[in-house]
Amino acid sequence: MLSRDFIGGIAAIVLGGLYLFFAFDQRVSALADSVGPAGMPKVLGILMVTLGVILCIQAICHSIKTVSTGLGEWQGQGKQILRAFGLVCLGVVYLGMITILGYAVSIALLLALVAIYLGAPINWHVAGIAIGGAGILWAIFVLLLDVPMPSGIFFQE
Repeated sequence: MLSRDFIGGIAAIVLGGLYLFFAFDQRVSALADSVGPAGMPKVLGILMVTLGVILCIQAICHSIKTVSTGLGEWQGQGKQILRAFGLVCLGVVYLGMITILGYAVSIALLLALVAIYLGAPINWHVAGIAIGGAGILWAIFVLLLDVPMPSGIFFQE
């Protein structure tokens, strides 16, 4: 039977392979240095594939040592998988609303919604953390790193 570690290793290999495919497909600029803009993505892709292979090997070695019966480690995982899917859905909603509401408002809503989704109570503490976190992230990306972010309908120039 396939263990969670083996499935996770296969997923890491596939995602790392896709990451490598797109990293090697990046256009090289005449102004790029010897590493180029795809240097870091290539390293990350190689690391992801390598760690996926290691995870698969560990899972195979573990399954050889122990005899699993029935569902074993998969018992009750349906709820956790659905919960993780809910987080992915929140990320998709964030991507959809960032161009409309802007980065600052969208990231504040995302921080609050993720906290509430994971069990935090709806109160001023969560709102303060969401607003403060959004302000810090906005300051880092917009002011410090000079990355232009969508302003949205509230802060149009």
